[in-house]
Amino acid sequence: MPLTEISLNGRDWQVLPLMPREWEWRRVWENPTALTPVLWIPAQVPGTVQEDAVEAGLIPDPDFGLNSRACEWTSERDWVYVKRFATPDLPPGGLVRLHFEGVDYACHVFLNGQHVGDHEGMYDAFEFDVTGVLAADGMNELVVVVEHAPREVGQIGRTSEVKLWKARFAYDWDWCTRLVPIGIFDSVSLLVTGRAYLADVQVTPRLSDDLGAAEVEVTVSPGGSCRGAAHVRVEVGFQGESLASSEAAVRSADGCRLSLPVADPRLWWPNGYGEQPLYQARVTLLSEDGRLLDGRTVTFGFRRVRAVPNDGAPEGALPYVLEVNGQRVFIKGWNWAPISQLYGRTPRARYERWLGLARHAHCSLLRVWGGGLLEKRDFYELCDAHGIMVWQEFIQSSSGIDNRPSTDPEYLSYIRGQAEKMIPRRRNHPSLVLWCGGNELMHDDWRPLDDSHPALAVLKDCVQRLDPGRLWLPTSASGPVENASLDHVGNMHDVHGPWQYQGPEEQYRLYNGIDPLLHAEFGVEGAANLASMRRCNPPEQLWPPDDTNPLWLHRGSWWIQRPMMRRVFGEIEDLETYVWASQFLQAEGLRYAIESNRRRKWRCAGTSPWQFNESWPNLSCTNVVDYFGQPRPAYWWCRNAYEPLHVSARYDRLGWQQGDTFTAEVWVNNSLGETDCTVTWEVLDLRGEVLARGETAASVRAGSAQRITGVAWPVRDLPDGVFILRLRAATSNDQQSANDYVFSTRPEPIFAALLSAPRTSLQAVRDQECLTVTNVGDVVALFAHLQPADGEAWLEAGRNYLLLAPGESVQTHVTPVSARVLVSGANFDAVTAGGG
Repeated sequence: MPLTEISLNGRDWQVLPLMPREWEWRRVWENPTALTPVLWIPAQVPGTVQEDAVEAGLIPDPDFGLNSRACEWTSERDWVYVKRFATPDLPPGGLVRLHFEGVDYACHVFLNGQHVGDHEGMYDAFEFDVTGVLAADGMNELVVVVEHAPREVGQIGRTSEVKLWKARFAYDWDWCTRLVPIGIFDSVSLLVTGRAYLADVQVTPRLSDDLGAAEVEVTVSPGGSCRGAAHVRVEVGFQGESLASSEAAVRSADGCRLSLPVADPRLWWPNGYGEQPLYQARVTLLSEDGRLLDGRTVTFGFRRVRAVPNDGAPEGALPYVLEVNGQRVFIKGWNWAPISQLYGRTPRARYERWLGLARHAHCSLLRVWGGGLLEKRDFYELCDAHGIMVWQEFIQSSSGIDNRPSTDPEYLSYIRGQAEKMIPRRRNHPSLVLWCGGNELMHDDWRPLDDSHPALAVLKDCVQRLDPGRLWLPTSASGPVENASLDHVGNMHDVHGPWQYQGPEEQYRLYNGIDPLLHAEFGVEGAANLASMRRCNPPEQLWPPDDTNPLWLHRGSWWIQRPMMRRVFGEIEDLETYVWASQFLQAEGLRYAIESNRRRKWRCAGTSPWQFNESWPNLSCTNVVDYFGQPRPAYWWCRNAYEPLHVSARYDRLGWQQGDTFTAEVWVNNSLGETDCTVTWEVLDLRGEVLARGETAASVRAGSAQRITGVAWPVRDLPDGVFILRLRAATSNDQQSANDYVFSTRPEPIFAALLSAPRTSLQAVRDQECLTVTNVGDVVALFAHLQPADGEAWLEAGRNYLLLAPGESVQTHVTPVSARVLVSGANFDAVTAGGG
C-alpha cells in the first residue's frame, strides 16, 4: 500500500450523456454541473454508464426480454463524470497521484478546471500527478469525459481489420447480446507518497532443483524523484512470521534488484493436489534520513510449472501436459467468460461465488478467453487462494471471415504497448501459468497460426522479456489443425469443437474416436434454468423454443436445439418438460466428452469445456453456471466427472434394442495415489429391478486412467423402454465414486419413453446442513435436482442431479442452513425442505 491511499469509489458521482464532442464545445470542465442540471444522473464507480442509466430510468433493464435493443444508443454518446472530494494531507515534499485502475475505453481528465491528461485503452491502469492542481483547502472537482465506444468487430467480421483492444464479446457474440459497455469500470484512488514512490514491484520466486530451497528475487522500479539517496527494504514473510529481509540503495530510475533466500518453502499446488500457501513480500521505500516514502505488499507463491511432452505425441508437437512441482497435472479446465456483460460493478462476492463453484467442481484451470477481459484483481487473488491456474489470453480472436491479426506496423506497435502494460499488472500471481496470443487465430485455410506471425511474435517477445517464467502458446487451437474431427485422428494437437450435441450415436462415435493432445474448447448446448427464464422474460413469450420465436432468436439463436430435441425426445408440448429434457441432454453430452478425454490421460493433457459461465441471461447456451450464479444440471455431472477418483463408462450409443447386446467398458480415473479399488456395476430397469450385475477388484495406479472391466447384457424389451447403468467404485482408503447412465430400448426418438416414464414420490428432510432425499415410490426417480426454493439464494450441495432407485436415500451436505431447498425432476412432483 502507498503511504496513504484514498478511494474515490462510491455512489457519489454524477454522469451526463452528450453527443460526441459536445463536451468539448460546451467546455464542460469549467463548470460542469451548471450544464443542463436536469440531465445529470447519479453514478457509481466502479461501474458502466449503462448500469447508471438503468437505475436512473434512462433505459430499460437490458437483461429483460428484448430490452437490450433499446439500450444500444448508450455506447454512441460521450459521458461526463463528476466527483467532488477533499484535498488529502500531504507529507513535506510529497506527491499525490490520481490513479485509475481501468476506464473503458478513452477518456479526458480534468481537475479543478485544468486538463491533467488523456488516456486510451481499457486493459492498463494509468495515473496523473495532481500535486500542483489540488485545491489548497476545501473541495476539488474531478471531471472525467469518457468518449463513445470505438467501432469494433463483433463475432463476425475480419480479425485483420481489428485495430485496437477492447472486449469484443460485447459487440455481439453467440452467447450474449450487443451492448457495448463504457465508463469508469474499475477503481479510482488518490495515492499519497513521498517525493519518490514504488512504480512497480516484480516478485520472482525461484525453486531449487529438488524443490527444497528457494530464493525470492524482488525487482523495484521507482517513480518520482530519487535525487540524493533512497533505499529499499524488502521483508519476506509467511503467516505473520518474517523469514528474510534485505536492503539496497536506489539512486536512479533504474531501480534495484534484491535476492532473498527462503529455506523449506511450502509449495503452491493446483486445486486437488495440495494446499495454496501464500507468502508476502513487504517492500518499503525510504528516504536517506529514514522517512517512509512509499510501501507495497505483494502476495506470491512458490511453484514450478513446466509443459512436458504428451505420451505418444506426434513428432514436432508442442508439449501440453502441465507438470507442477515435478508432478504431472491433468487439466480439469473450463473456459471463463466475463461474469457480466456490464462488467463494471462486479463485486468480490460474485467472484467468490463463481470461483467457489469452480473450486468445488475440481477445476484446476480457467482459460480467460481472448475476446473478453484482463480480469479484475479480485479474480486473480481468488484463483491464487483456490489453486485455480489461469490461462490468460491477449485480446485477439477469430472473426469468421478472416482470423489473422493485422500485420500493419502501427497495429504491431500498439499491441506491444498494450502487452507491456498488461503483463506487469498480473505477473506476480502464482495462479497465472500461461499467456496465449489469442483465440482461434488462423490462416485463411483454417490452419492455426504460430509464432512466425508478426503479431504473435511481438507478444511472445513481450512475455519472454517481462514474465519469462510463464508458459506461452501462440493461439488456441494450436498445431496443424483447428477442429476436433474423426478426419484428423493422429494429427490433432490442441483442438476446439464441437459445441453442440452431435446425436445419440454421433456424440459417442466422435468422442470415442478422437485423440487430441489438448481439448481446450468444446461444448454442448442446453436450455437455461427455468427460474432464470421467467425472471428475465415475459412468460407468454417463452414458447415455442425455436427459430419462429423472436425472443429465442435474440437470446440464443446459435443454440436453439429443437431439431435435435425432436430427434431424441419426439414432440414436447410444454416449457417445463422441454427444459428438463434439454438440460439432461446437455449434462449427458458434456459428461461423456469430459470422461472420454480423461480416459486418454497423458496422451491428452486435459479438457476445458466452453463455457463455465455466461455474461448475459440467455434462453439457451453452452454454459453450466447461469448469469445469476445458479448451476445448471450439467454443472453437477461435470463436477462429478472431474472428481479425483472417478468411475466412468465407455459406450457406443444411447439407443439399444431387443436382440442387441449392450456393452460398455468400465474405467477408473485416479488423480490420487495408488490404491486398491472395488468396482461394481448394475443394469436396472425403471422399476429398480437389477437385470445384471458384476464386481471387480483392481489395483489402480497413481495418476492413471485404467480400464477395469466390461459390461455385457443381452437387451430385452422393457415395458418402460429405459434402462440404467449404475457404477460404483470404492477404495481401501474410503474414496468413493458413483455414476449413473440412462439408455433406451426404443428406436428414435429414443427418449420419448422418458417423457411418459412412470411417476414416483420423493421426501426431503433437512437437519441443519444435512439434507436427506428418499425415493418413497416404486420406480426410479429421474434427475432429482436440488435448487434454492427462493431462486435468488446461493446453495452449495455435496451431491446433486441424482437418480434414486425405489427406497433409496441419499444424504448430501447443503448450505446455507437458512435456505429452503426445492427438489424437482422428470417423473415426480417437486418437494421442498425448509431452512432454519
